[in-house]
Amino acid sequence: MNTSDRIKAVGATLVVGSLLAIALAATAQAGPGAPGMSPQVVKSVQARGEAMNRYYHLGAFSPATVARQAEERQGQAMNRYYHLGAFSPAAVAQQRAEERRGQALNEYYGLGGNVTTGSSSGFDRSDVFIGAGALLIAIMVAGGLTVVLRRHPLGNVSSPSTP
Repeated sequence: MNTSDRIKAVGATLVVGSLLAIALAATAQAGPGAPGMSPQVVKSVQARGEAMNRYYHLGAFSPATVARQAEERQGQAMNRYYHLGAFSPAAVAQQRAEERRGQALNEYYGLGGNVTTGSSSGFDRSDVFIGAGALLIAIMVAGGLTVVLRRHPLGNVSSPSTP
């Protein structure tokens, strides 16, 4: 592939990429959450979409989805009634034990609602020493560069001589 073909390929890629970026930006601005739209307008667009889905039986309102949700609720009710799955006494006891263990660990390590904060002034002496050390190193580097540049000025660069 020669140079002119590469230039053409790169140019075509850039053109296609810029056109895609423009198209996607226009689409994003036209959406219901576009900047400049009030929350009432966004809410009304969402309500209209939900009403259309309900009327045409789409999405969460489709017969298949409604039937699946009814089966899931029925299965959960039967599991609860017969103490199966997550509703079995062993599972309930295990869940309670895990909750208690989690609470105990949170208390031990001071996590969650058991956090105890210490008062701090925000000033730490170690930060001062780190800053002073960094400043000292910067001064030493600047001084060393000054000494080196004074001994070897840029105008008098010597090159190896050839015999």
